Amino acid sequence: MKQKKVGIINLEINNVHSIFEACLEAGYKTKLVEENEKKYNYDIIILPGIGSYKIAMKKIRKFNFKEKILNFLENNNKLLVGICLGMQLFFTRSSEFGFNKGLNLIQGNVKKINNHFRIVPHTGWNEVKQKNNNNIVLNKNFNNKIFYFTHSFYCDPKDKKLICGTTNYSNFNFCSVIAKNNIFGMQFHPEKSGKDGLKLLKNFQRF
Repeated sequence: MKQKKVGIINLEINNVHSIFEACLEAGYKTKLVEENEKKYNYDIIILPGIGSYKIAMKKIRKFNFKEKILNFLENNNKLLVGICLGMQLFFTRSSEFGFNKGLNLIQGNVKKINNHFRIVPHTGWNEVKQKNNNNIVLNKNFNNKIFYFTHSFYCDPKDKKLICGTTNYSNFNFCSVIAKNNIFGMQFHPEKSGKDGLKLLKNFQRF
């Protein structure tokens, strides 16, 4: 199998070292995507995630990342992956520190987890229950697997059919995996989720 090329978008607001090393371990030819790249010549682009929604979108606009991402998505054989904040940036807008517009690749809102009877942020290991076993990346082998989460906001897509996996946190079910065409998002961190996280990263090669 040909070694696939992964580009990790560097927004300069989060630590990309862990996902970079995990992608190398998963067998990908991996590179950080900087703002001066005019075209994304990769098989997979990852929008990683820890940090502020507002600042992340400011960086995306400043470095013209959105237009390059849209051009990348025109090739249906390419895969765009969002991790945690990266997944949230796919959506129309977020209520984090006031309303901020996102990439609007997936219609819906990013909302604060209600802290009534639960600790926010939601941090630690939790289970993902699949809603769609036909997804080529998150296949049935990942149902009920445990992954590492750390987040205060969650994604609420307008089209619920796009939800591939859900997670329950103190009697609150939220979307933890989403897919639309060649876009795939995870609320958890596969690079911090041990063997199952690494297996999931390797599954990107199936796309």
